[in-house]
Amino acid sequence: MRLERLHIEKFRNFSNAQLELSSKVNMLCGANGSGKTSILEAIYCLGFGRSFRTHQIRQVVQDGEQAFTLFAKLLENGSDDPVEHRIGYRRFRSGESQVKVDGDTEKRFAALARLVPVQLITPESVELITGGPKERRQFMDWGLFHVEQSFFPQWAGYVRLLKQRNSLLRQGNHQAQAGAYWDEQLAAAGEEVAIAREDYVSGLNGLLNDYCQLFLPQYDFKFKLNHGWHRHDETLADALKQKFEADSRQGFTSVGPHKAEWQIKVDGVDARERLSRGQLKLLVSALRLVQGQDYKLRREQPCIILVDDLPAELDEKNQQTLCSALKDSGSQVFITAIDEAKIRSHFSDTETQLFHVEHGTI
Repeated sequence: MRLERLHIEKFRNFSNAQLELSSKVNMLCGANGSGKTSILEAIYCLGFGRSFRTHQIRQVVQDGEQAFTLFAKLLENGSDDPVEHRIGYRRFRSGESQVKVDGDTEKRFAALARLVPVQLITPESVELITGGPKERRQFMDWGLFHVEQSFFPQWAGYVRLLKQRNSLLRQGNHQAQAGAYWDEQLAAAGEEVAIAREDYVSGLNGLLNDYCQLFLPQYDFKFKLNHGWHRHDETLADALKQKFEADSRQGFTSVGPHKAEWQIKVDGVDARERLSRGQLKLLVSALRLVQGQDYKLRREQPCIILVDDLPAELDEKNQQTLCSALKDSGSQVFITAIDEAKIRSHFSDTETQLFHVEHGTI
């Protein structure tokens, strides 16, 4: 998938802006505060429905306006005869939103998200590794959402059952007959989610080794998925029974896929303790590129990759390694930087489009 055209209205410091885009590399250059990261943020919103910089929608909608609007023309470029899509996304200060795909109003954002597979690399992206398990669960689940059509309803069903069980536990109403029914349903749904995650992570392993060797060849990496209970020793149903007394006291379910963790170790040590900030950025870049390549192999089209402040925390050699990997990915790439010359030299042999951004104008 690639963006051919992007139209931005009332978004951050952009009143009205339109970009005609390269299918390869798009460089957004300008001083700090000029608005170049806001363009990445707008594209991210098309893929996720929210900003990667703030949870407050009022900070994204331009001052004095009630909503921002994003329009884009997309091409599915995985076949000899690309399919064109026209999409629109409007988000109001109130939190309400409107989604349109090819002229039709969609009730769920998922219809738009499936068309805009976005991978994001920023200086803050190291939270994928340094943050809690939730970050890594979301990483796995993004991949499954985009490559396995059955996963989204599986996960949504599990979440509904989990909320029901937790409600019964808090109220002290987890009685024998009703409680056994909900536990049985939750266990079955949880096993399905765990199997899907295990299959997905197993499929990434070969690519992970290749990219980790490319970016950080001096280290030995191990990736291990913990399902949220000892899945290879007991069923989730058994684990729920064993934890029932503790769960009743605490008022929530302590085992299951919602407690899963994807551990990343470097030379036998937690990656958070072993790697420098720059090395963490390289590892995150490897993970994002791996996920993008897996998507490309399964869906026969590439992701869109957003890279904010590419030179930050990377020396010249590592910048070149990352840029070469971005080119080789076959993805449409968007890169922000203050110094045009530092970035442009890495893409001298690639089709590029350069945008100068200044105070909300392009």
